[in-house]
Amino acid sequence: MKQLLAISACALLVACGGTHGLRDSTPKLSSRTNKDIPTYLECVRAKWAGSAEVSASSKSDEGSLSANDKSGAHELVTVTADGTGAQVMMYESQNAKAAYNPAYRDAAVSCL
Repeated sequence: MKQLLAISACALLVACGGTHGLRDSTPKLSSRTNKDIPTYLECVRAKWAGSAEVSASSKSDEGSLSANDKSGAHELVTVTADGTGAQVMMYESQNAKAAYNPAYRDAAVSCL
C-alpha cells in the first residue's frame, strides 16, 4: 500500500512539475469565450497535442489544461465559468535560451 502511494505521489509530481508556479507569473492571455468549458478545453487540447504532452482536468464550473514539450515550454490554461461563457487565463514559461514560440498562445486564442 505504501508503495502504491509513493508511486502515485511521484506520478503526480511529474505531471505537475512543469507547470508548478506558473500562476505566480503574469498571464500571457486573459480573455473571455462564449464557448462552454469542455468545448474550449477540447479545442485547445487538440491543437496542443501535436507538439506537447497534454493533461486536462475539468469540473462543471472550471477546468484546466497543461502542456509540456521537449523544448522546455510549460503551458497552463485555466477556464472558469462566467455567465454565458468562460474566463480564460493562460500562463506559460519557455526556454529562455530559445526563441519564443507563439504557437501555444496562438492556439489558445484561435479557440476563443
